[in-house]
Amino acid sequence: MRVILLKDIPQFGRKNDVKDVPDGYARNFLIPSGLAKPATEGDLKNRDKFLAEQKAKEEQLGERLKELKRAIESAAIEFSVKADEKGNVFGSVTKEMILKSLREHSLVTKERVDVKMDHPLKILGEHFVELDLKKGIAAKLRIVLKAEV
Repeated sequence: MRVILLKDIPQFGRKNDVKDVPDGYARNFLIPSGLAKPATEGDLKNRDKFLAEQKAKEEQLGERLKELKRAIESAAIEFSVKADEKGNVFGSVTKEMILKSLREHSLVTKERVDVKMDHPLKILGEHFVELDLKKGIAAKLRIVLKAEV
């Protein structure tokens, strides 16, 4: 019997896979457990249509993320921090401050961005911080720390 998997099943298949399984296994376990449904022609057509839509959405997301990467890498964000005459900084610039600034500058809206920093920025000057966007796309953001006047 051909079935369409409704959920991922470890070491068997992923959601939306079409599998040929013994009739008893399908009728007694997969279908009653909600793990699969019989693969009728209508369901197969709906599955193909759904997968094509998902692929188009993935491609659209990839293009949007590449455009976001170009925008981030062409921009620079400046932070004014308190510092003494010797250049010692009081306070620091954290991941949260960088994300807030990205949103304020409209570089990032609803996208989820992960800022990769080992420690907060505490030295005046120019820094490059890696931002991890989805789908394996990363961008380098230029951050400038200036002494507050």
